[in-house]
Amino acid sequence: MKLSRCPVCHTNIHLDQLVADDAGRQLLGQFSRMNYKLGGNMVAYLALFRPTKQDLSNSKALSLVQETLALTGNHNALAEALEQTVASLQQNRINGNGKQLTNHNYLRKVLTTRLGQIAAETPAGSTIEYKAQTVTNPEEDRRLFEAHMLKLGGRIIEVNHE
Repeated sequence: MKLSRCPVCHTNIHLDQLVADDAGRQLLGQFSRMNYKLGGNMVAYLALFRPTKQDLSNSKALSLVQETLALTGNHNALAEALEQTVASLQQNRINGNGKQLTNHNYLRKVLTTRLGQIAAETPAGSTIEYKAQTVTNPEEDRRLFEAHMLKLGGRIIEVNHE
């Protein structure tokens, strides 16, 4: 099924060819669940892993996407970190210092910095997300637990941990 033409080389893009293998189908599925900013930045980030003289295979691209998404559940912060990583590494390539990426270490540093900035901007007592984990203050956590238990009709029994 002819989808459209490539905006770069003007060859036909066929949807059935994009999903010819299992990794291609899964990769397309991953991108279809991303918002515009995350998807665009992810494609640019994947290009940093592409070997100079060959294409990046669908299976390698799929594993890179899955590894990248596993870094955090905060997709807005991830999109910003990807954008910053790509801009920085592309500038290194322009200056002649850039190489093909082999791991996510640089992105992890950028993402950790970005999530730290988000945490610093978040008011005290509110819930923040860090690497797919929710961190709350103990009082808020206890209040939410009690409210949920009461809503379900459960009892709250105090236990002494001495």
